[in-house]
Amino acid sequence: MGSAIRRAGIITAVIALTVSAVGCTALIPSAEDDSAPAPTSQTEPSLDGACKTVNVEWGFALDPWVALEADTQSKDFAQKHTEHQAVISALQGIAERVDAPELRAALDASISAHQQYADTIWPGLGDVPEGYVVDLDDPANLLVILGKQKTEILQQMSDADVQRYDLCGLMQSGQTVTQACEIANGDWVDAGVLYNGASTVAATGDVAAAQRQAADGLVQLKAALVQVTDPEAHAEMARMYDAYETFYENGFSTLLTEEQLLQLSEDELDAYIAEADAAFAAWDGALTSGEERLSAYCASQG
Repeated sequence: MGSAIRRAGIITAVIALTVSAVGCTALIPSAEDDSAPAPTSQTEPSLDGACKTVNVEWGFALDPWVALEADTQSKDFAQKHTEHQAVISALQGIAERVDAPELRAALDASISAHQQYADTIWPGLGDVPEGYVVDLDDPANLLVILGKQKTEILQQMSDADVQRYDLCGLMQSGQTVTQACEIANGDWVDAGVLYNGASTVAATGDVAAAQRQAADGLVQLKAALVQVTDPEAHAEMARMYDAYETFYENGFSTLLTEEQLLQLSEDELDAYIAEADAAFAAWDGALTSGEERLSAYCASQG
């Protein structure tokens, strides 16, 4: 999992960004927007009831798909296609009982991506000759083509999962603690590394690029979080995600360019440095404690 050592470079990089201009860092405090409209009473009951159904059933319907995707031993791709089609039928049966438009759209997008996978990837793998070798330098290589298609389809699935999660929150499934911790130690860490790497970009003075990379990291962190349905692991990761998001809002998104820094007085700079230190301390503390608890939880489960 991520570490405070890896994160410590961010505040250093933010300071380095401003050294060439005025010798210190500056952040502009962001204003909170409380103007977002509340859900209408007309759609709320429909969405609430639909989410209850989806949160109870959707994850368990997807469990066989998770097993199919994780199985790298079986080469019976026709059988995998058949089993995947059964998963799709189960998902369609759930979606047909959902009348909330936004949620139904997210479920349909997920089903569509699964259908693309079933119709493209399994038959494609079945057509690859035995002993065929992947050649990453050959764009016509069958395995390279399938790999690109698979990546695109999995991204569509992930996008649909995030849409569902944003509407309904955590769903139930048969996910084991081991599976949850594999995600925490894999996709979650990779996303954190991408996010943290924005500090290196910031140190070069390219504020816009740093903000884009941090934003991309947030997107990937959310995608990893959504994959975890074990309640305790998810709770710890959700708290850490909130810390990442808060630090993005109070840190990366409010970075000043060198030109903007030159316009600040010494007192203003001192104030912004204090705010930056406070934001970093809150973020670093939340992630450090969260990682410790999550690591202990995963270790306790063997």
